[in-house]
Amino acid sequence: MDLVAFYLLLPFLLLLALGVPIAFSISLACALFLLFSGTRIPTTVLASEMYGAVDSFTLLALPTFVLAGELLNRCELTDKLIEFCQRLVGWIRGGLAHVTVTASMLLSGITGSTLSDAATIAPIMIPSMIKEKYPREFAGALVASASVIGAIIPPSIPLVIIGAQLGISIGGLLVGGILPGIVVGITLMIASYVAARLGGFGAIRRFEGFRPLARSTWIALPVLVIPVLLLGGMMSGIFSPTEAGTVTVLYTIVAGMFFYRTLSVTKLVDSLKATAWVSASALIIVAAAVVLGRIMTFHRVPQALVELMVAITQDKLALLLLVILLFIIVGMFMDAVANMVILGPLLYPLCVQVLGMHPIQYGMFLMVGLLLGVLTPPVGLVLFIVAPIARLTLERLSLAVLPYLALEFVILFVIATVPELTLALPRLAGYVT
Repeated sequence: MDLVAFYLLLPFLLLLALGVPIAFSISLACALFLLFSGTRIPTTVLASEMYGAVDSFTLLALPTFVLAGELLNRCELTDKLIEFCQRLVGWIRGGLAHVTVTASMLLSGITGSTLSDAATIAPIMIPSMIKEKYPREFAGALVASASVIGAIIPPSIPLVIIGAQLGISIGGLLVGGILPGIVVGITLMIASYVAARLGGFGAIRRFEGFRPLARSTWIALPVLVIPVLLLGGMMSGIFSPTEAGTVTVLYTIVAGMFFYRTLSVTKLVDSLKATAWVSASALIIVAAAVVLGRIMTFHRVPQALVELMVAITQDKLALLLLVILLFIIVGMFMDAVANMVILGPLLYPLCVQVLGMHPIQYGMFLMVGLLLGVLTPPVGLVLFIVAPIARLTLERLSLAVLPYLALEFVILFVIATVPELTLALPRLAGYVT
């Protein structure tokens, strides 16, 4: 442990403090450890393990899901989804708030990314809410909080990474995200309804009838079919999660070019470029973090962490709260994906063996817990996207987000303590026996 602390963790933290990108901070810290710590691990491990980490068929799902989201964003389909959501839930008290959450839930079934959800929804819904006299703080906080759903409801880029790294069924993880994502969405909608009634804001609209709703549904139908196609194919066993990403891309290209006629060759090329950039950024972090995980596993750091936490308390509830506190702390200072690939192997023995979580339940708990870090300063990436659009300071938005963040931490606690929330659908689909 002394070797790991001095030659690995200390250089890693120093490099982070100097502003070195996370992937290079991890890689350089691993190289320093292998060269100077006197460990029995050969230095060739750095190259071989990094290559092995990304040489994975299951990880092919990552660029395909990213590409599908990029294509749909560039096909200008957000307006059609939002119009459908307005007809569906816009007549409820606090209508635009419900439209925001519902649109985030639908987009999450397409993009698989929290940041993409926030960047797509915020410029449209925040000005609309402010125009209807919703408080700026409320509008910004709701959009930021709802964007978390983007990586919970499948397809989910972080869940693909977690499944590939920890050897957990990616199909089981993706299907397991459906119910937690819906619970988060419904919870935010209830909170928005209460806030709108107590605050007296939000225009009250009448329900326009089933004919306009049917018309909006027809226009948005090709997009609404995508999550059904994706999940139906995986749950029925027609295709694997990796193949599902490819099917989604092909379907999106056909819908964009021949149904909506908004996908051009230029947009396709731009989508491919953006996908390469996003995928490479994520995979280089995964490759570096896998080496870090291998080193710490070789030196029994996960076991030592378990022993340390059990020494503090043997009460399972207290241990669970300690893990959630750890999520909050690391989420304030590091990127969520980096936290997932670093902490995933470390906390696996504690959560699965000591706390008794199923691996799929643990994967969802890990992802949601660390994903909430996008809402906590100073490294709250979603806050950086939403604050300038809502014309709020980071401090004001951070305070406004706190009630919603508290609700989402309650849901995280439920995910950890109610296995069926994440396991019911995977069991139905045959991923859990």
